[in-house]
Amino acid sequence: MPSVLESICMIVVFGQFLVGVFANGFIGLVNCIEWVKTRRVTPIDFILTGLAIARIGTLWALMIMTFFAFLYFKRNFINNWTHSEVIWNISNHSSAWFGTCLSIFYFLKIANFSHPAFLWLKWRINKVVLRMLMGCLLISLVIILPVMERITKMQLIPSGQENGINISYNVQRLKTLQFSASILLNTGGLIPFALSVVSCFLLVLSLWRHTRKMHLKVIGSRDPNTEAHVRAMKCMISFLFLFVVYHLGLAIGVLNVFIFHCKLLAILSAIIMNVYPMTHSIILILGHSKLRQAFLRGLRKLPQHPWGSLSGRG
Repeated sequence: MPSVLESICMIVVFGQFLVGVFANGFIGLVNCIEWVKTRRVTPIDFILTGLAIARIGTLWALMIMTFFAFLYFKRNFINNWTHSEVIWNISNHSSAWFGTCLSIFYFLKIANFSHPAFLWLKWRINKVVLRMLMGCLLISLVIILPVMERITKMQLIPSGQENGINISYNVQRLKTLQFSASILLNTGGLIPFALSVVSCFLLVLSLWRHTRKMHLKVIGSRDPNTEAHVRAMKCMISFLFLFVVYHLGLAIGVLNVFIFHCKLLAILSAIIMNVYPMTHSIILILGHSKLRQAFLRGLRKLPQHPWGSLSGRG
């Protein structure tokens, strides 16, 4: 029987799942409605929608894996390569690259440098970001799918007709391959993380040069360019911080699968990992004017809501 603490943690995981799916679904819905109205897809809307879809896939996969770990942990469910893990790996890599391309887009759109290479990229920002995104996603699939296919085939090797020595040997090979695959697939997040760090650093450098040029001495007297820099930096820094938190939870989960074998630790790792796709999407809604205004309009339409009554009086 699950303990009280494990049950409470599962309720937290389910709450994170609902909030995360709602936030990311809202981002995708608003952008899709905008596409239908204008019949025009902007690069930023494409990136945000792709990011939202990838994070919904991540949240679903994490929820399914955590649910089965909660119910069937003692039956070695965690040691099996499931369909939810396939979805999680693909959506995990997609989410990392969409988030990185969002950071690069903000950098190229807002930063000010006179270097010819930067100007060339800035003039071709739409093509550069989208081509980079598609290329990285394709490379990720080329790496992920063969590894998962090999593990799936190895799972079919142990059978009741073999002797105990062969079964034990095959199981050990499977665990070793799974651990190696986990390290290989998860270290793939280092590349998008490094690109996001470089983009954030260059944006900070651009802001520093801009403020020196403008000679701003009063804190409240920011020009629109400075405000744009600050908003983009907040989004990028929050992405980097939550990305680190996510991989910290991921590291705990991987170590738990192969070393600790603790059900509570598996659920806690899911709680830590869910913070990233849930919280960063909320930050994007609050920081993006179109999404924020759409969210406030939705709140005003809710019955018996303070904003609705205030707007009705006005």
